[in-house]
Amino acid sequence: MGLYDHSQQGGLISSAQGMAATDRPRLSERQTIVLLSTVAFVVALSSIIIFPLGPFLADSLGFPPQQVGFLGSSYSIAAAVGGFVAAVFLDRFDRRNALVACALGFVAATAVCAAATDIVGLVLMRALAGLFAGPLWGLLIAIASDNVPTERRGAAVGILIGAYGLALIAGLPLGVMVAASDMGWQMNFVGIAVITLILAGIVSWQIGAQRQHLAELRRWNWSEQHAAMIELVTARASILAFMLIGSASYAALLISPNLAIFAVHNAGLSPARLADVYLLGGMLSVLVMPLTGRLVDSFGATAVSIAVAVVTTGLLGVVFIDRGVIDLPAIPLFALVIAFQLVRSTVNQAWVTRVPAVAERAAFQSLIAAVTNLAQAAGAASAPFLLALAPGGQLVGMDAVALLALAMTWAAPPLLLMLDRALANRQQAVPPESLL
Repeated sequence: MGLYDHSQQGGLISSAQGMAATDRPRLSERQTIVLLSTVAFVVALSSIIIFPLGPFLADSLGFPPQQVGFLGSSYSIAAAVGGFVAAVFLDRFDRRNALVACALGFVAATAVCAAATDIVGLVLMRALAGLFAGPLWGLLIAIASDNVPTERRGAAVGILIGAYGLALIAGLPLGVMVAASDMGWQMNFVGIAVITLILAGIVSWQIGAQRQHLAELRRWNWSEQHAAMIELVTARASILAFMLIGSASYAALLISPNLAIFAVHNAGLSPARLADVYLLGGMLSVLVMPLTGRLVDSFGATAVSIAVAVVTTGLLGVVFIDRGVIDLPAIPLFALVIAFQLVRSTVNQAWVTRVPAVAERAAFQSLIAAVTNLAQAAGAASAPFLLALAPGGQLVGMDAVALLALAMTWAAPPLLLMLDRALANRQQAVPPESLL
């Protein structure tokens, strides 16, 4: 039976009962989602701010620019570990208090990043921040789900996830401008820490206690939980979903940490112009991702993934493999590369939501998040082994990195075909209502 009693005797509480069991939030539903999405924006910004800061960090801390990927991988690995560990016990606490506690740990680790004097110290502090950021994401979505009725819950969760695109549009350009100013790159980490601290205080003061899930808490039964988890992880559809998400996440983090370095050292952009790249990339992402979702709904993920792979091949070919083949403006090209990293992941993420049954969704999404972080860490960590710095300062080896990313991109269509077949076979064997 696991942690909760889902029998008719124990009963799942209804939305109305859940709100009664919980101290009613002091904010309205809309205000609560806005506050949670603001926290999500800051956490998303923290996870990606390291990429455009690469040139500034390398110059200031005195490490080879191609090693910036280690900063991203340490954060992602720690976030995966934090998510795995927290999944075991977070549901045994008031979710508001757990959110505030994770936020305070995140604040402390992020603030200390500003005091780093070498790459080793920065890697360690980024890892500590990631350890708290992993559970933070899960708690944000859990609290939103607790306080929004089912018929509006998808839109609420979509707003939280959309914070990533907003971080690209508003956060990264501002971060580059701050780093290029007299305040230096350190102020980015100080600013993120201060804003998160303020938001944690607002959450603690304005959002009511989140305890309705504790009414269904059961005594821990390790053997049942272990058997259910093994069955979920080893299912054919789950394995294909993990491969899909892992390949897209790995490919994205092969490119993303090194894009700013390449733009400055190879394409000749000034560090200050990186703000334009990320601003345009974020705007394109916000425009293209909703369209991508509608195309997936209309034509299926396999067809859309083939189209995305074709476009991505052209982009990475022109930008990283043979820059002389077409003479196009650098800023729009790099912005399109950023946007299509997200588009590729969106196609796969949208389709794998079909895999879990209702009772498995929370556990499955936790596993997907862990796979995402681990694959991102692997991508960010493996790219430096393919890269070197030429005597003139150019980044050498991005063509090999781009080819590896393209191999991961073209793996998606056959994996999606196999996933569709696995889901069709499962639906023939399982009553459809159990998968709704």
